[in-house]
Amino acid sequence: MNHTHGHSSPRRDAEAEANACASAGNPLLGTPDFDALRTRAHNLRWATVAADVIPLTAADPDLPVASPIIDAITAYVRTPHLSYGPAAGIPEFGAAVARHFKTTKDATVASARVIATNSAASGITLVARHLLKSGDEVVVQDPVDFLVAESARRAGATLRFWRADAGRWTAEGLRAAITPATRAVFVCSPHNPVGALWTPAEVSAIAAVASEYQLILVSDEVWSDVVLDGRPFRSFAAHAQEACRAWVVYGLSKGFGLAGLRIGAVIAPTATDAEQFQEAQGFRHTIEGVSTVSQIAAIAALEQCGPWLQAFLAHCAAQRDFARRRLCALPGVELACAPMGTFVLFFKISGTGLSEEVLAERIETYARVRVVPGSPRWFGAGAAGHIRLSLATTRAVLDDALTRIEAAWPTIVALGDRRPASTGSEAEIDDV
Repeated sequence: MNHTHGHSSPRRDAEAEANACASAGNPLLGTPDFDALRTRAHNLRWATVAADVIPLTAADPDLPVASPIIDAITAYVRTPHLSYGPAAGIPEFGAAVARHFKTTKDATVASARVIATNSAASGITLVARHLLKSGDEVVVQDPVDFLVAESARRAGATLRFWRADAGRWTAEGLRAAITPATRAVFVCSPHNPVGALWTPAEVSAIAAVASEYQLILVSDEVWSDVVLDGRPFRSFAAHAQEACRAWVVYGLSKGFGLAGLRIGAVIAPTATDAEQFQEAQGFRHTIEGVSTVSQIAAIAALEQCGPWLQAFLAHCAAQRDFARRRLCALPGVELACAPMGTFVLFFKISGTGLSEEVLAERIETYARVRVVPGSPRWFGAGAAGHIRLSLATTRAVLDDALTRIEAAWPTIVALGDRRPASTGSEAEIDDV
């Protein structure tokens, strides 16, 4: 690989370690193949940046997937028949999701409520289309993952914003955001990009407010496997029988690194709702549906990869603490609260005097590290003045990236709010 600006290759840095994930101290996490990532990892990641740029961007782990997943896929395709599966997904997939929610998310879910979807992103878009009509008002958090808001917009809804109070979204804040025109509440739990995590009591309180106003509640829980420091997580699926009739969207791209398999699930409030959803959204006519190979991989992840996930969570927590300490030492950078969920840091940079867009471009230009600006197009107006950085890589790569940023920081902030030449980071992405 050809590298400029005097920076070393992330691949060589990683391979210099006996174990690229030495910070986690667990061989279960393996060693990334950066040559493969340079050709396979799109969505603002390794395959889309210059050879000397480290992408800490889209929330897709660099670490290799757990070996039981590879074994399960290999065993399945060894039998040379790849036929259509059931419309809602193979029964074993629904059962595995139901067990996973009971054991890790404090929610009892009947497998008949589970519909396999072509990713969580597709799932939330289909749910919005199923539940909303043009002109409906939907309350969404601000900031929030752009797909949460975008799914409602695509269904023709208008948005009303639920602002955070000291980095947390409260039941009182939700009540203040609701108007007589509000039809639904869409949330992200755990929260991307802030990393906030509701306690079980807070989840119940938010569900109670939605129920009081007879609002449908839709929860994007694609990050629910990435809960740090052993904290408890309660899914809104536990409140499906209340007046809010909670719908939950789940996926395996974050906790198990299966983004390329496009595997997610919708958990409907009842089995009848699940049947109606399948019929209305084209599952019974093969318009929608999920590869059976992806479902086999997901079953292996949920049933056999608990030890891998625990090692991954420990690694993410260590990465968070390592990066937070170093970033907060930079002039103009703040991160008041460490994220309790997700593997991203969303740090405040308004003290630099630079906009998030200018700072992100300048970090790439001078440090050769790509990050995600907290701009309205990604996360809403409330994200302004922030930068998001992904931690789901090796310690060697993260250390290299932080060292580059630290070395370039005096130059980055000294130039003032003058935009550098475009880096191409404006490219559209599917999921952040």
